[in-house]
Amino acid sequence: MGAGALGQVYGAELARGAATISYLVKPRQEREVRGGVSVTRLRRMRSPATASVKPARVYTDPAAVADTDWHSVWLMVDSTALTGPWLRSLGGSVGDSTIVALDQNLADRPVLAAVWPESQLVALSVADLAWSAPLGTERPERITYYRPPGGAAMLAGRPDRVAPLRAVLRDSGVRTRTGRHGTGAAYAALTVPFMAALEIANWSFNALRADTTLASQAAFEALTAVAAERGLSAPPDPRALDRRMRVMMRVLPMLTPFDLEEFMRVHGTKIGSQTRSMLSAWAELGERRMLPVSHLRALAEAMPPAPPKPAHRQNR
Repeated sequence: MGAGALGQVYGAELARGAATISYLVKPRQEREVRGGVSVTRLRRMRSPATASVKPARVYTDPAAVADTDWHSVWLMVDSTALTGPWLRSLGGSVGDSTIVALDQNLADRPVLAAVWPESQLVALSVADLAWSAPLGTERPERITYYRPPGGAAMLAGRPDRVAPLRAVLRDSGVRTRTGRHGTGAAYAALTVPFMAALEIANWSFNALRADTTLASQAAFEALTAVAAERGLSAPPDPRALDRRMRVMMRVLPMLTPFDLEEFMRVHGTKIGSQTRSMLSAWAELGERRMLPVSHLRALAEAMPPAPPKPAHRQNR
C-alpha cells in the first residue's frame, strides 16, 4: 500500500493482526518508511494508543512488486493520484490480487476498471480522520488519527473478495461492514460541497453556519446525481440536509479530541484540487442525466483558485 496518512494507519493496524505489510512509495519517502512507521490514535476519554509497522519491503518502482504474490493491494490515495503510468505498471505486476481502493469519487471506478477487471476491485469507505501531527507544521512528527465511536470500514465488492479482507481487518481489531459500491461516493457527495463552502468561508464553522443554503443545495444536487448513477435511494430534500449539517457543525467540534476546524483547513488545502474536480464531475454527471446542477456550478465558481499542495505529508 501507499505510505500516506491512511496507508500508514491501515498498515500499522493490519500489522497488529499479524499481516505482513510492504509499501510502494515515492523515492523521497523510501528511507523514512524503510525504518518503520508509527501512528497514534486519539480516543475520547482515554489515553492515545500507538501502533507501529516495520515493512517487509519498501518499493519505489511499481513494476518491482511483481516479485511477490500479494493477498491484496491497497490504493490509499486520493483521486488525483490515480493518474500517470504508475497505475498501469502496478496493474501488470500484481496478478489476481484483490485491489482495495477508496470509494470516494465515481470517476475513479472507470480509471481502475481500465487496469483491473471489475471482479477484482473492492471499494473501501473509512470513517477515520488522519493527519501529520502537529497539524499545519512544516516538520510533522508522526501520523495521528481519530476513528469516531462506532466507526467501521465498509467494503463493497464480490463476496469472495470481501470476506478475506473482513477477516484480516477483524484480526486487527478494525470493525467492518459490507455495503454497495457507490455508498462512499454518496457520502462524499454530501460532505464535499460543505467542505468547499467551508473553504469559501475561510475555514470557519461559525461563518459557514451563517448561510449554508448554497452548500445544502449543491450537496442535494450531487447526491441526486450519484444516486441516479448507482441506483441508490434518493436523498433527503435540501432543507433536511441543511438541518443535518448544521447540527453536525455545531456538535462535532465539541466531540472530537483535536481542533476539527484546523484539521479541515489543513486537510481541505491538501485535497483542494480533488474537491474542485469532484464538484465538476458531479455537475457533468447531473447534466448528462438531465438533472439540475446550477448550485453545484455556482459553488464551484465561488471557490478561490486551488492552493498548491504542501510538500510534506499531511492528512486524510
